[in-house]
Amino acid sequence: MIPTTQVLTVPNRRWPWLGAVCAGVSINAFGGAIGLASGAIDLGADAQARLPMSSGGLAGLALVLVVGVPMGMAAASAFAGGGKSGPLAHMAGVLLVAWVAIQPAVIGETSWLQAFFGVIGVFVALRGWRMTVLANRLEPCNA
Repeated sequence: MIPTTQVLTVPNRRWPWLGAVCAGVSINAFGGAIGLASGAIDLGADAQARLPMSSGGLAGLALVLVVGVPMGMAAASAFAGGGKSGPLAHMAGVLLVAWVAIQPAVIGETSWLQAFFGVIGVFVALRGWRMTVLANRLEPCNA
């Protein structure tokens, strides 16, 4: 007998709230990168000297590559309902947490924003991991 209905599984589901969170983080990362590269964000002489090659542009590029692009990809997948939303969100969240953990060691300063984005990173990583586990449980066996 051929089934006439198809169950909507997690890989086909859209996650607008997750997309909004990831898009917000991505937009902030791109904005921060522009500020660093243009000099609009002044880190101070000591923090600027601790950046790789003392370059705000290089730091901005790293921010875009490590946080902005992965979060943007996770947002696009969550909005579109792609089957890779869980793994992309997990990866983006882990990268954000890594960025927030390493950044104070590099620039030697801390801010409440680091804690705020660290919590968001943990949330996104855990939600992405949970989505992946749930999707793997729901996939039909082809045996």
